[in-house]
Amino acid sequence: MAGKRESVGLPIPRALVEFVLLGPADDQRQLQDSPILGDVWLAYAEKPAGIQDLLITPHIDATAGRVAKAIAKGLTGAGRRRKRGEEANIAYLQGIVAARLFFDEVLRIIVPVTLWWNERKIRDKLKSAYPPDTIRSRIADIFAAYAKTRSAAAAEPAYFNALERYIALAGLILWAGKQKRRGGTNAAPPTVDEVLEKITPRIHEIVRGALDLFKKIASDRHEAPAENLIFHVSLNRRAMPAVDKSVPAVKADAARTLFRVECDKITWAVLDSGIDATHDAFKNAAGKSRVRKTFDFTRVRDIVSRDVFDQTAARQRLDRLTKGTKLDEREARRYLKQLTDDAENEHPLNWDLVEEFVRLEEPERPTSVHGTHVAGIIGAGEVKGSGYAAGMCPDIQLYDFRVLARNLEDTEFAIIAALQYIRYVNELHNFITIHGVNLSLSIPHNVRNYACGRTPLCNECERLVESGVVVIAAAGNRGYQTFETKDGTFESYAAFSITDPGNADGVITVGSTHRNWPHTYGVSFFSSRGPTGDGRLKPDLVAPGERIQAPMPGNEWGFESGTSMAAPHVSGAAAMLMARYAELIGQPRRIKRILCDSATDLGRERSFQGHGMLDVLRAFQSI
Repeated sequence: MAGKRESVGLPIPRALVEFVLLGPADDQRQLQDSPILGDVWLAYAEKPAGIQDLLITPHIDATAGRVAKAIAKGLTGAGRRRKRGEEANIAYLQGIVAARLFFDEVLRIIVPVTLWWNERKIRDKLKSAYPPDTIRSRIADIFAAYAKTRSAAAAEPAYFNALERYIALAGLILWAGKQKRRGGTNAAPPTVDEVLEKITPRIHEIVRGALDLFKKIASDRHEAPAENLIFHVSLNRRAMPAVDKSVPAVKADAARTLFRVECDKITWAVLDSGIDATHDAFKNAAGKSRVRKTFDFTRVRDIVSRDVFDQTAARQRLDRLTKGTKLDEREARRYLKQLTDDAENEHPLNWDLVEEFVRLEEPERPTSVHGTHVAGIIGAGEVKGSGYAAGMCPDIQLYDFRVLARNLEDTEFAIIAALQYIRYVNELHNFITIHGVNLSLSIPHNVRNYACGRTPLCNECERLVESGVVVIAAAGNRGYQTFETKDGTFESYAAFSITDPGNADGVITVGSTHRNWPHTYGVSFFSSRGPTGDGRLKPDLVAPGERIQAPMPGNEWGFESGTSMAAPHVSGAAAMLMARYAELIGQPRRIKRILCDSATDLGRERSFQGHGMLDVLRAFQSI
């Protein structure tokens, strides 16, 4: 009909997906058996015909390079012609692979090389345990059971095993991806009842689509040996920034004066949106910037991607990858070719080559104020005649790691890459070159995917801590949220709201308090509350995070609030300890213990304040 647009892909309501995946709402333990983690199922259900950016964790016996090569080979054999913007963009780091895949590609290429598929003998079970009529009946029962849960007279929930749920949800998403949706992509999503009405007469079609795909998988891999290459698959999550004179509040100025602390030999990495290195607040006495190096890790996915030497893709990317670097086009092509060859031969990532692309000789001024503001709290110097106060460590050296892209895509992969590179730099020099890392960013933890504190990002933070680097993370700004219930919408404080990477055990997780009157106002309303989902105390401590004044791009100053502003106070405190007591360098857990044990009790719940408010002077006096 005129004026009625159609798009491919019928969105599946979240409640239906969770029922099929996890069981009745009153009996859900947020556990499921397949290697496809919960956020991936939900993302494909929302856009069943779309492509999703995934993080793939290799099995313990497989290298990331080998997994990346296997995925690339599988895509070549699949025969799908990808349009511009649909590139798989396969890339790998140590222990992680990123790829942009359609749902059927996950089922055909990823799942058959997982431990789950092979150890559980899923292929054999699909061939022998479930005749088509039987599985059709069981899948119909699953959707009928969900319909019953929506009635007042709900029956005792029936039991469906993990494989039946897997077949039902896989078939449903495959089927939904082929459906036409009236009204185009801007149309309101269908209700649960509308979707159930469409599903009920199509059970045969839904099951047949899944079984046909499973038969094709069996045919494709008939002679292939069983390989346990992949452990599980999650989304490449997006990170968000965890957005007057606060230094005296934590007594950093007093500690600097009494203990004569000079931080010019300490280097801190700020993983954020970028630092304006030309700001007067970052200049030393000689007028040179203390932002020693700038790295753009938002481009790392393009650099290490297996697609990078595809001619069309290479032309599109080359200008972006060389912008701001010292590389000419000929060098860039040669280095990209070497990286592609290394990937083909399953070699570890060559960080020397990657560095040529990510290190910026002529960095642009960042468009976001966030990174400059965070860096200023750590290390702004006093600008004479400006009237603005200095940061925690006015002479510290800074490394600018740009990991928050404008479109916020690829950020978890970019952050992991930056953390791995920092380990590489320290190991290369055989001593601590980068002493600490500030992560004023936030990724909500999804209980359906990983144990709390065990996400790929949290694990990478733990490895960095074990290597001797202090890692400071914002607790997150999810302490006050809006909730929707069957009785309506209401707002309230939220416990268990610590975000990643703050959930990692070894990092120092920082909540926010008032900059001047912390004993009166306590913990900021927005500051995420603990404990962690698995019962550990977080945040570790709190620091000023409300209306903190610090540098902004363009030689400006301004106020920002959030746990993003609290975390750099603790980064500065840790740097001061290492500057005064060199024996603490390389001992992040001891530094964490000193800062927590010396914190000032604000008289609030431990799940709100952790050990209390940062007290730099008391930390120095305790040693």
